[in-house]
Amino acid sequence: ANKCGQLGVNNAGLEMVDKFRKCVVVDGGVGAKGEEKEENGEEEDEVAGVKIVQASCGENISAILCSKGHLYTTGSSEWGQLGNGETGEYIVTAGRLSYANCSKFLRRSNFVQSEQDALLEKGGMPSSSTGAGKAKIIPLEDARRIRLATVSCGKNHILAVEAASTSSEHVPRVFSWGCGDYGRLGHTVQADEYTPRMIGAFRGPLFANNPPVEAIAGLTCSLVRTRHGHVYYFGKHRTVGEATMRPTLVDALANNGHVVTAVGAGSTTVFCCTTNGVTVSWGHGNHGELGYGKGENKSSSKPKFVNGLDSCLVTDVACGMAHTLFMIRNEDEEDAKALKKVATLELEEVAQFIEEVKSRKIAKDAEEDAEPPKKKSRGKAKKN
Repeated sequence: ANKCGQLGVNNAGLEMVDKFRKCVVVDGGVGAKGEEKEENGEEEDEVAGVKIVQASCGENISAILCSKGHLYTTGSSEWGQLGNGETGEYIVTAGRLSYANCSKFLRRSNFVQSEQDALLEKGGMPSSSTGAGKAKIIPLEDARRIRLATVSCGKNHILAVEAASTSSEHVPRVFSWGCGDYGRLGHTVQADEYTPRMIGAFRGPLFANNPPVEAIAGLTCSLVRTRHGHVYYFGKHRTVGEATMRPTLVDALANNGHVVTAVGAGSTTVFCCTTNGVTVSWGHGNHGELGYGKGENKSSSKPKFVNGLDSCLVTDVACGMAHTLFMIRNEDEEDAKALKKVATLELEEVAQFIEEVKSRKIAKDAEEDAEPPKKKSRGKAKKN
């Protein structure tokens, strides 16, 4: 689908693309809120000689990073997830709104922080008058020089982590923007952000030697992993319970010596995989996506071991809607031994499953056709 321009093919009228097409990536353009052209004076032309190294997709939004660490986004701007400083909301007809969506990948080079975070960065004290409302936002002085290492799209929000610097004093920053429901942006309030905003919770002496290295956006939650394998969670991924409004350490792992190397978040699931071959998950898994196996609970409010992956070293995990995929290391005898315990899905089983689904659909359609149409009940005539 390309209804909001999320494929980045520079064709806003094309609602669907069923074949591979080259994306259009543009640098040096003028964005909303005064995004300026490149300092070298280049016009808005397609990027040449720059390698795209990472891509991430949300519901109607896409984001990519190039080898220089520059951020490019395209798609819907309804929640500010383009990161260009606005939604571009306008009235189409009475009761119907539309937004200034984007159909090609444009560079976003504005980054901001709250006034309170800026004060803390300089060693000052936060004002006692700060309320629970939306904070005052100011631009980062080095915004044009910021280079990103990772980017991740949720349904309507995006997270990014700054690339490590050669300076040992500089701690990589975490940025978030887009829809702020359930505190998924990590700013302690349910407010949307239209420009990549620094998450102040990941600043300070606690992260000087344990900086953030990766951020993952789920449907309505977020995860940040640090160099030493600690994981911080914020937002909400379960249909029950309260939202976590600020980045909170997953202490069940950190306090037991687990070093997390891979994290994933889906629509209702969260996964963490460690260096010692332990994988845990929690959330709702009505279709088995939590990996607990047959006969086990389909949900968990706390991190629970995925026994089917015991001793397997998971190098990457990806959580989708009602399914989860893992990449498992297979480099030595210990890895091979652990992999033998993992159930294997054969092609014959896949074919059998497809046939069962088809037969169920045929049976359901036959039942619907056999049902006689329901007669409309007539009301009693009113007496004069």
